[in-house]
Amino acid sequence: MMKKIVFFIFFIVIASVLFSFYGYSHFFSDRDVEFEISWDSKTSGNLITREFVQVPSGNYNDIFEEMFGEEIWQDAREQYRQKFGLTRFMPGDVFSVSMVGERVFSFDLHHYKNRVAGEKYSIRKVGESYRKEKTDISLEVKTVIKHTKIKESLKVDNPSLYELAKERLLWDWGILDKLEPGDSISFMIKGIFDDDILIHTFGIQGFSVKSRSIGDFSLVAYRDYHHGDYFIPGNRMMLSPHGELRVPIDHGRITSHFGYRKDPFNRRKRFHNGIDIIASINTPVKAAAEGTVIHVGRKGALGKTVVIRHSENLKTIYGHLNRYHVQTGQRVQKGETIAGVGNTGRSTAPHLHFTVLLDEKPVDPLIFTYERVWTAPFEIGKDFRITSVKRAQQMEEVMSQGRTVFVKEQFADISNVTKNK
Repeated sequence: MMKKIVFFIFFIVIASVLFSFYGYSHFFSDRDVEFEISWDSKTSGNLITREFVQVPSGNYNDIFEEMFGEEIWQDAREQYRQKFGLTRFMPGDVFSVSMVGERVFSFDLHHYKNRVAGEKYSIRKVGESYRKEKTDISLEVKTVIKHTKIKESLKVDNPSLYELAKERLLWDWGILDKLEPGDSISFMIKGIFDDDILIHTFGIQGFSVKSRSIGDFSLVAYRDYHHGDYFIPGNRMMLSPHGELRVPIDHGRITSHFGYRKDPFNRRKRFHNGIDIIASINTPVKAAAEGTVIHVGRKGALGKTVVIRHSENLKTIYGHLNRYHVQTGQRVQKGETIAGVGNTGRSTAPHLHFTVLLDEKPVDPLIFTYERVWTAPFEIGKDFRITSVKRAQQMEEVMSQGRTVFVKEQFADISNVTKNK
């Protein structure tokens, strides 16, 4: 009887361990990732140090000379000319130098012919001479969850990751500057990889934050024609941390940015003094900040328009409206509904044109930080919950482990997640 009890306890313990392991490895691949999005130095073991740099367009000689030192870079150039007949590296390729202490161990040039395959040109030092080696590279689409613990700030700790995230998050990039030393952030990034080297990014699928000042939360992307933002998983209603301005439409994808673009009517190059946000007719338009309404009515190509003065040097303009909810001279609060989205004026489809004037001059609205509602709109709620909860679980597991891992693709892809629900 005693033997049966001992065996039963032993079985329970083993089953618990296996279940715990499966619960974690169910989503992730079987190894950690040395993930270098910024091509910074990294150390393999205690001896060999590898320094990566992605070849920029234009003149890169001065950059490489400063990064690797004049003697090392000139030696690399000469060896590649002699051994492979290469006098120039192609933009987008990756060049690396491996060193043992202060001594060069090898040069490696990763050349990508397309988004599927490439070649690695290696020059290895043996004694006082160099030997060449050429190997094929197979590229693959993978999804990684990159974990970062803040030392000083994300911008200082990893500027390349910061710029990538800022470009992709759009309305929510201000969160990046709110992270403080000791905080953590994990990004789920899908792209094309050369082993552990990210060479092309498809996008940030979501991110998870653990912060003493702004709280713990996860946001997951939802990509369709109308909705291009990141939303909170599940059914929670949340407002983002405080920003300088309020997003004029909580659930709307930016379809046209500030600056020169092709005019949608005549295809000629023309300056666009704001951003366009796609939305359905009569979607509520919010005041970006507290202020006084100074114009309600038609305004040339913008059609039905509202203009709000927020201070002596700051105004916002809302164009192509369908209906008004305010009058000239009215005082409005930040986030108050002022109008409904329309298709009036010089417009090809329902959307909001949003301009910010600083000292009467238009500036890119995305230089400001914004606050908005993070809850997914009702019409995408069901499908979003299916994908968002699974992705948030993956990112939060990585956060708790404090490591960077590749995600198994059947759990990273939206359609496959839906099929495997």
